[in-house]
Order: sequence, then C-alpha cells, then structure tokens
Amino acid sequence: MNIMAIVIYILFLAIIYYNLFVILPEPVIIGVYPYALAITTLLAISFLLLRFVQVPLLIQGVKVVAIVSLVLISFTFIQIWRNAGLQNGYQENRSDYMDKLMKISKEKEYEDIDMTPQQQGITTLIEANTGIPLTYHNKVTLINDSSKIFAEMIEKIGEAEDHIHLEFFIVRDDHIGEKFQKVLKEKATEGVEVRLLYDGLGSHGLGKKFIRELREAGAEVVAYDNVLQSIIKGKLNHRNHRKIVVVDGNTAFTGGVNLGDEYLGRDESIGNWEDIAVKVEGEGAHWLQKIFLGDWYYATKQQLLDPKYFPQIKIGETLPLQMITSGYDTHWNEISQLYFSMIASAKENVYIATPYLILSDSMLKALETAGLRGVDVNIILPRKPDWVIVGWANASFFEKLLKSKVKIYQYDNGFLHAKAVMVDNKILSVGSANLNTRSLHLDYEVNTVIYDEELCQQMLEEFERYKEESVEVTLKFYENPPFSQRLKELIGRFIIPLT
Repeated sequence: MNIMAIVIYILFLAIIYYNLFVILPEPVIIGVYPYALAITTLLAISFLLLRFVQVPLLIQGVKVVAIVSLVLISFTFIQIWRNAGLQNGYQENRSDYMDKLMKISKEKEYEDIDMTPQQQGITTLIEANTGIPLTYHNKVTLINDSSKIFAEMIEKIGEAEDHIHLEFFIVRDDHIGEKFQKVLKEKATEGVEVRLLYDGLGSHGLGKKFIRELREAGAEVVAYDNVLQSIIKGKLNHRNHRKIVVVDGNTAFTGGVNLGDEYLGRDESIGNWEDIAVKVEGEGAHWLQKIFLGDWYYATKQQLLDPKYFPQIKIGETLPLQMITSGYDTHWNEISQLYFSMIASAKENVYIATPYLILSDSMLKALETAGLRGVDVNIILPRKPDWVIVGWANASFFEKLLKSKVKIYQYDNGFLHAKAVMVDNKILSVGSANLNTRSLHLDYEVNTVIYDEELCQQMLEEFERYKEESVEVTLKFYENPPFSQRLKELIGRFIIPLT
C-alpha cells in the first residue's frame, strides 16, 4: 500500500508538472524550475516522514514546514511571473535613467561606416534589442592571461584621478582580492570616488571586515540583491554575472574574470585557468560606464548624472564595436539573439570558447544547420569541468552536434573559462556570457562585440592555441556509448534549466 501511494504521488506530480510546462511561458518555466525541484523534494521527504514515522511532534513539525514552504513558493512564483512579464519596473526604470545618461554623454551617430552586410545585420540587431548603438572611436586590447588582466586593471586603478567603478559576480577576500582592496583604499583615501558592486549570492562568502575597511577608507560598497532581497523579489535564481571595471570614464575592462585566486590558477583542484578580457578606451568605455551606472542605480536608487563620468573622447584610432547587455526581466534574450544570429549568418567558420555548453533548441538547431551547410564550426570547452554533473550536461549535446559535422574540442591544459564567439573572422564577441541557460536566459550579462579583422585574427590565434591544447571529441565513441555514459547524460539533462 505504501509503495502504491508513492507511485501515485510520482504520477500525480508528473501530470501536474507536464501540464504546467505546456501552459506556462518559457521564461516562467526557466525561472521557476529550481523552486519546483525544491518543493518536490521537500514534499517527497514530508510524505515519506508522514507515512513511515509515527512521532506526533515530528509529524506536526513537518506539516508546519510544508505549509510555510508552500506559501513562500507561491509568493515566489507570483514574483517570477511579474518579473517575466516585465511588470516589476526594472526595464522601465533602467531605460528612463539610460535616456538621461545618453543626453549627458552626447554620443555621436555614424552613418557612413564601411561594414559588410553581415556586420551591419548584427549592429542593427543589437541596437534594436538593447538600444545600444555602434561606437567608432575606440582602442581595444585583447588580454588572454589572467595575471596580465589583473595587472593591467590594478595599474590603471592606481592612475585614477577622479573615480573608479567596479562590478563583479564574485569578490573574494583572498590574495588577489586583498591586492585590489589595498589599491582601492589608497585611492579612496586620496579623494578618488570608489564604487564596488558585487553580486549578493555570488560573493556570499565575502567577509564583513573586507567591506568595512573599504568603507572606512571612503569607498562605497554595495551588494546587488543580497539573498533576502533576492527571495523577496523572486530573483534568487537571477544573478548579476557582469564583470566591469571603469577608471575615470575613459578606460574600461570587461571579460570573464572575477576577483578570486582561482582565476590565477591558485586552486590546485582546478589548475591552470584560461580566460580572456578586453581593455576598451574611448566611446566603448562610455557605454560600459552607463551599464555600471544602471546597475548601481538598481542597487542603490542613486542616479549619478554628473558629466564628469563621461569625459571628452581623445582617442584618434577608429575601431567599430558595440556593447550588448541581457537579463531575465528585459524585453528580449538579447545575447541569445546575438549568438544565434552570428551562427546563423556564418558563411565560412564559427569559433566558440565556453566553459558550459547548455543549448536551447534554437541554438542547437543553429549550430547543426551551420555544420550541415559546410561552415567550419569549432567548439572548445574544458575537458575537466568545475562541476562533474555540468560536464555530463555538456556531453548530452555532443552526439547531435558531431553528427552535424560540428567539431568539439575539450581543453586539457587546466580550466577554460573564456567566453568568446567569432564568425568568419569578421565579428567577435567577448564578455561574461557563457553558452548556457543561465547566461542566455536567467542572469545579467555584458559582452563586447567587435567588428575588426585585425582583432579577430588575434583571437583566431588564441582559438587555435586552445585547440592545440585540447583533445578532439570523435563521433565513434558516441555511436555506441556505454550505458554509464547515457545515464550520466540523462542526469545532466535534469540540471539544464539550472546551469
């Protein structure tokens, strides 16, 4: 009888969830999925305890916990529905503030830029789905070594005269974190404005002493949605994954690195860390400034409107680029649309570096179609993932991709954390967004899209180096894989909406 009750419970949940997933909009499904898993697990445990444990006090406690949990989940579901429907004011308030910043920065408009139809299509898409136009007067440096990335950031911060703005998903009070803290305290003591924005969940381990010392020196340090705020807003599953450093409004950095020793290869369990960032000077830096200020406004309600944050552009070089942002409660899956359009428009080659390969149906179809029509598609990801189950989820897409003539390489010289997509050696995207569910549908991200063949050639050399230090995955293994491999991939599929 007990076994029959468990079977009926499982079938009942399966029917309920199936119908919910058919009825609900996709953004709501993705947003509510982890909560559905949590409540299912909790109800299952409660059910088993009530069936097999006959302790009155325990039974009463289980009932109370179950009721409270259901109330919290119901409240969270309503908030997620509002967020997915853009009813929480995030997009509207941010857009109003961005309009004010546009008037202050007085961005130029360009009409006669020599670009290919493919490049023009991507620039038009980005401006349509984000409102961010193409910029032209820029100087960009690709930095492919974490130690160099941090060294250049610290050097530029040390030269700051007016303000320093930093935004990271993870900030740790370890060796590199303390190194940044030291220079930030020094600059704050000198009278330079210092603002640090960190994600409240990604940086949950950041010590109070680290924050207090920065504030005592005169810096402003704020969490972007701490855990409690995230629960109240229904955003526990939506994190600020952006990485931005802006110095004096004329130089900025963005890419894949956070502030932590593991990004310097100091975590023995991970080993060598492979990452990439861009240093942007000129109009592109103004846009990274706007993106930071928009996030600062969300976290603090402060509208910083001083023209000093957008100094006169003195860059003589010309290099076309655009910034692109995305987030859960925005009008479009902006970076997802970017990646899809880049892959779909490719005529010769596609290069992708990503630590996580979790593909939506449309993204999988774009890659399959590109491979089948003769485009040289290369995907490079780590052989040893940071989470074993994530590696299983990655591998669940290999067979279909390989059958579509897509080449897959597993980087074998440490952990590949770079997030870069390049097509036809003409368009390059570098930033914080992985090719996975979290980055393309749940989290807040920022990428730099570069339309320059010389920089694309530099990145091509990096892609080729990644491939040389990788093991190519072959279709032979996936034509008749062992049962254990199939089981791992099945388990990996269950966490796809979470990763």
